[in-house]
Order: sequence, then structure tokens, then C-alpha cells
Amino acid sequence: MNHTKANDNFILDTDRLSHAYIVSGELAETLAMAAVCAGSGGKKPCMDCTHCYKAAHHIHPDITVVSKLPDKREIVVEQIRELKKDIIVVPNEADKKAYIINGADSMNINAQNAFLQILEEPPTHVVFILKTENPVALLPTVRSRCMDLKTRHGFEPAGTAAMEIANEFYSAIERGNAPLAKFMFRLEKLDKNAFAEFLTAAREQASLRLRAAAPREVIAQAERILVRAGEMLDLNVGTGHISAMICASLLSVDSC
Repeated sequence: MNHTKANDNFILDTDRLSHAYIVSGELAETLAMAAVCAGSGGKKPCMDCTHCYKAAHHIHPDITVVSKLPDKREIVVEQIRELKKDIIVVPNEADKKAYIINGADSMNINAQNAFLQILEEPPTHVVFILKTENPVALLPTVRSRCMDLKTRHGFEPAGTAAMEIANEFYSAIERGNAPLAKFMFRLEKLDKNAFAEFLTAAREQASLRLRAAAPREVIAQAERILVRAGEMLDLNVGTGHISAMICASLLSVDSC
């Protein structure tokens, strides 16, 4: 088929698909296309399947765009409540449903709080895409539950180095308190940008591990701690203090 062209800088590794993203510009539409894509090989969008064709022509039944109503200056809580009703319905054609919140920063406080409730326990078949040029207008609790895709020249997921550190993080958790404490000494030496990359990668890993055979309770606890760490980083708390919080929260008996 290949009638359309996606963002050249965007290739999604579907093994790392999260439930919610913050993006800007055309990445929102491309990410929605990737979410419903039926292509094989693990890299999406393929631009060849029927789902990609329909998404590119804005006729895919499993992609929904939520925008301000014509007579409103904000996205209001009633729209989010309607969205909440819709997400429990299984996809029509694709394996997933994608919801683009267009101008997500225009959600008023009540709408954001209602959306936060959805983000806390999202259905597995749903991907939320918060499209905004001003992510700082979103509540920190909303931002911390989404993957923030930095877009200097296109899609930039957590880098290889960050993913390696995240893997070491979960390996340390599995091996016990002493390896975890040792790992934290390395973590606290990261600068703010590298630390933010680690948090993104670690939360991506948490999403994968929750779907796999990993101990769900431990991973769910780690994910909650990572959310808190992201909120602290937003408040300019030092990486050393955040690392100590992560360590103290995860250690069951020994102290750091």
C-alpha cells in the first residue's frame, strides 16, 4: 500500500509501547498510527497495512481526537468523563485504541484530575497521547504518569545508556538490598538530564515487566516510587536526595 509517509525520525519499538505519552506537533498523529499499526517486525508504523492507511487518512475507528468544544475555551471535565466511558469498549479493528488529547494543556483543573484517575488504572488496550506545546501547564501528577517524548529533531525515546541503567536498576532489585544500595551510589552521580532519562527508561521497563512474568507487586511498587521520583525532580530536588528516597523506599530491612 504505502500511500503515505510518516515522520522520518519516528520509529516505534512496539515492545516498549507505554499507555500514555506527552508529545508535540505531528508526532501525535504518527504515534497514534503506530499504536494501531498491524505491521510485523516490531517497528511501527509500517506505512503498508490497512490500519496505517486509515490512520493517515483520518478514518480509523480506533483513533479518537479530543479537542476543545467550539463554544468552550478549555477541555472540560464532561469531555473526560465521556472519554472514560469510551475507553472500556474494546477496539473496533486494531489491537489498541489511541486517544489524542489535542491541546492537552487546555484541560482545566477538573478535567486534569478526572484524566489522572484514568491514568492510574488504564485499560491495556488503550494508548493516550497528550498533544501539547506547553507540557508544564499539565499537573505534575499527570506528567509523571506519561512518557514525555523530547523532540529536538523528532522522536527521541529513552536512549540506550538510560535503558542499560534501568536494566541494572531492576537487576539490583532482584539481587537484594546490598546490590541495590551499591547501584544507588552510581545513580546519584547522574546529572538532572541523565537522571530524567533513567526515570523514563525505568518506567518503560516497569510497563514491560508488569505485562511479563515479573513479580507484579515488586514492580508495581517500584513504578509508584519512580512516579514520586519524577515529581521530586520536577521540583528541582537534587538527584542525590531522590536516589536516597528510591533506595530507602525499596529496601525492606537494611538501610542505605
